[in-house]
Amino acid sequence: MTEPSRTTGEFPLPGHPGVPDQLLAHAQPSRADGTFDHDRAGRPKVRRVHLRAHPPTTPQRPSGLLSDVEWAWATSAPRRWNTIVNKLHDRAEQVALTLARTGCVALEHDYRAGKILQPPRGWTPHPDLADQHATGKQARHAARRELRDRAEKLRDVLAGEWPGVAAALTAPATDPRLVWIVRAAEDLVADRSHDGPRAFVQHHANSTKAREDLPRLLTDAGFEPEALVLLGVNRNPYIGLGGPIRAHHDGRTLDWTGWPGPHDIRLPAHRAITLDVAPGTQALLIIENRQAAEAICDTHPDTAVIWCHGQPPDPLLELINQAASGVDNVLICPDADLGGIRIAARIDQHLLPGTHRVIVDIGAGGHDRGEPFSNPTRDRIAAIARRADAVGDFARSCLARGYAVEQEASARAALQPLL
Repeated sequence: MTEPSRTTGEFPLPGHPGVPDQLLAHAQPSRADGTFDHDRAGRPKVRRVHLRAHPPTTPQRPSGLLSDVEWAWATSAPRRWNTIVNKLHDRAEQVALTLARTGCVALEHDYRAGKILQPPRGWTPHPDLADQHATGKQARHAARRELRDRAEKLRDVLAGEWPGVAAALTAPATDPRLVWIVRAAEDLVADRSHDGPRAFVQHHANSTKAREDLPRLLTDAGFEPEALVLLGVNRNPYIGLGGPIRAHHDGRTLDWTGWPGPHDIRLPAHRAITLDVAPGTQALLIIENRQAAEAICDTHPDTAVIWCHGQPPDPLLELINQAASGVDNVLICPDADLGGIRIAARIDQHLLPGTHRVIVDIGAGGHDRGEPFSNPTRDRIAAIARRADAVGDFARSCLARGYAVEQEASARAALQPLL
């Protein structure tokens, strides 16, 4: 009889009957200390054997035998035979023999009276495979911890400005959406914009098809529409029109003069519309608050009104310029908070040179005190407040108050004397 291995205590049983082709039985120690009990003749008492590939081979995953999930399950930890059967059903025996012959597992059998008993007790994966899975599991856990930490830091920064984004960042680290939520949140903090959803995905995953449902994913997660605009991943934007302003599209004209506004239009994809205002119109009002826009349309029907759904993307800025070219004065009336400052800055930056524009601070008159700015929000407003222009003046006023003003009544009161 072959001497037991000094390393494992086991020894081979070559030529043993009942062992399938390409496998060799190895007698396993019967004691916890790696030794055998012996019979009266001094022979080791064999109670259990392992069947392993013969000759020994580096474990190789059999092609097409198991799905990725089944492979990870089969080779990450020892499995009992009843568990294997429950998992693989009538494939259990074929899979067990194939994995053993390719060096992936050792089949464990009870041994009595010189016979290998069937069925096997289960299998034990090759140590290299088990180690790979353990290392991969540790790496996945580390990556999830790192992702969770990034999400928590971003949540603190964005809570004041983008509460919807901050709420989305509370998703568990196991949620496959979280990595995209974090990437989008990091781009918001960095003021990074993209030329559409595909460009966003290409930038972050080096493939335009890695996440084809990105706008829906971020919307369902709770991202504000304005955040999607800033990121450049929003779908066709809306514009609200009221007063003596007309839209032209495919040879047709939409004219709402005399009708209460504003009227919502979703811009068509790949087909341009144009805007103009009735001759003699004195002012164009670009306003963020819908209720205030409705009130102005009712009380000042001779004023052209564009209601912005948050941050205006490039197509809306082009339409604003078209309408602005037909009036003497452009009034920009956003909420007096960080979002409103950014809206004012974006519109102001893209108006044509020579356009007379006024940024209306709705917090300059009577108003109710809003939510105080968080420290991150104050820092971002302070950065804009360093500008030496009307946008900087507006930001400095907001910063001095220290809280948001976004009420309908405040907007109407600020606009009345100007209109």
